[in-house]
Amino acid sequence: MTTTTTEKQPQIFVYDDIHPEDGAMLQALYSRSPDSVVNHLEKVKAAGSGKFMSQYYVGYGHASIGDCGVTTIFIENYSMLAAKAIQDNALYSGQEASTRYLDFAAQPLHDPYGHHASRAVLDGWMALYNGAMPKVKEALSKRHPFDSSQYKSEKIWQNAIAARAFDVLRGFLPVGCTTLFSWTTNLRQARDRLMALKNHPLSEIRELAQDLFKVLYAKYPNSFTGEEMGENERYAARQAYYAAQAERDNFVSVQNLLDEDRITEDDLEELENGGMVINKTELDVAGLHDFEQSALNMRPEGAGLNRRLGAYGVYQLTFLLDFGSYRDLQRHRNGVCQVPLIDGGFGIYPWYMNELKGLLEAEDYAAFETEATRLLQAIEDLPADVQATPLQNQYLYPMGTAVMCQLAYTLPQMVYVAELRAQKTVHPSLRPIAQAMGRVLGGDFPDMKLYIDHEADGWSAKRGEQTIEAKVA
Repeated sequence: MTTTTTEKQPQIFVYDDIHPEDGAMLQALYSRSPDSVVNHLEKVKAAGSGKFMSQYYVGYGHASIGDCGVTTIFIENYSMLAAKAIQDNALYSGQEASTRYLDFAAQPLHDPYGHHASRAVLDGWMALYNGAMPKVKEALSKRHPFDSSQYKSEKIWQNAIAARAFDVLRGFLPVGCTTLFSWTTNLRQARDRLMALKNHPLSEIRELAQDLFKVLYAKYPNSFTGEEMGENERYAARQAYYAAQAERDNFVSVQNLLDEDRITEDDLEELENGGMVINKTELDVAGLHDFEQSALNMRPEGAGLNRRLGAYGVYQLTFLLDFGSYRDLQRHRNGVCQVPLIDGGFGIYPWYMNELKGLLEAEDYAAFETEATRLLQAIEDLPADVQATPLQNQYLYPMGTAVMCQLAYTLPQMVYVAELRAQKTVHPSLRPIAQAMGRVLGGDFPDMKLYIDHEADGWSAKRGEQTIEAKVA
């Protein structure tokens, strides 16, 4: 018997300061030349990644090499709907500016029609928002005065007041408000996502997809053919499919859900009364009880359930929520959380008007309510020369507009979202949904360890500490 001795030892290397295409090449070389990355890096420096990527990735379709090159894109001053379109992807990683910290007086508005009537609606919502903000802050300051025993500093108290005021009034910012967001992605995912978004039903997002592709192609010319976003035979069948599915793939309407038998007319009445429709026909509750008791019942706080439990199926949940809080749910990528069509059919989500009624003087509240009603009607009554469509009208509705949300969550995702979004620092319109999810879980698995805050909405000083500030030396 012959034995072989070697001087090779376990080693770990971190290279995070190299060009993404070089990083992709380094990783690809492992599959064909299992030498040390130290030696591979010398080859990259000597030859460069360009020739390799163009010959093997683009030239021969080795798309997995593109998975190994990662980049971060920063996208500024596009609408809330544009941000949702990029983020409507289970593989999305990134961050978006919080409405609590954006100066909306300085942010441009996306007018889908470029018409004085649509612009008047957008400006009307902004006037409501800006006019009410100082009054709401003043009312909150009186209701929750500064107490040195409760707050670490007066600045933190001021932050908490501002955060709650934004929570209330963000519901009246139009969806056409622009935002800033980032996207950390590998090169293949970017390519595939942009090819799908090329056919998005909103022109703003189609143009964004083209502009993003131009920037990426200029930066990484060896990772794309350059033909992905044009009209050519190579991608014709794929693009025809994306185009045919574009509207339904990107938005789900109430009528879609009725037509697909995902909800019934009786369900609609339940939802309008604040209920939640729960479908568990695709979830093996009995199997989870029979085989997963230890995984469910021994879990400590902060530990996630293993994703293997997702093999038992999904919960399907339907409920009404404001579009602003839907945005928070969409950040959880593991479940299916379709983008709802914003059509104004359910009006403003009640939480926002109820809060304002308790904060504003009666005369101010009455004027606010009258103007909000007028603006909603103005969207329905746009003049004929606007050529309005339900898809483009979405930009004109406020973020507090109630929409129908439908989620498909495995048990691990259901538990994660219920626990995270039931915390007191979460927006008050979303907390009750998370708490309801927790009650569903508790009913199905009474012995399962759950860590859900079921207390009613209340004032939380912690809101003033949720910020990023430079440390004082």
